[in-house]
Parts: sequence; C-alpha cells; structure tokens
Amino acid sequence: EYMFHTEETDEVFPHDYALRAGRLYVGDTPGIGVDIDEKLAAKYPYSPKQLPIARLEDGSMWDW
Repeated sequence: EYMFHTEETDEVFPHDYALRAGRLYVGDTPGIGVDIDEKLAAKYPYSPKQLPIARLEDGSMWDW
C-alpha cells in the first residue's frame, strides 16, 4: 500500500524511490532509501490524536 505524501513530508523524509504510472520504483540508496532531516522535523512537533476505541475486551472489532 502506498500513501501519497505532503510536500512537508517529502522535505523532512528525503527518499530515493518514485511512484510513476502506478508503480513504485526503488532507488540505489542502501537500506529502504529513506532518510530524515531532524532539524526540519523539529519544525513539526508531534501532536497526538485520540482515536476511538473500536475493539471489545476480547479483541474483536465493533462499531468502526
């Protein structure tokens, strides 16, 4: 599954892959080809969100 990124995400996480014509092309960078610009990332502090609890105590899904 691939999610398109915002411009800010692309700046903070430089990557060596490209999505063209519905295909994901990997680059030559070692590893998974994703880096992080920590100075730029500091401009976007983490803001936790509260998701609804959609599981019963037995782990089954409900009301999603």
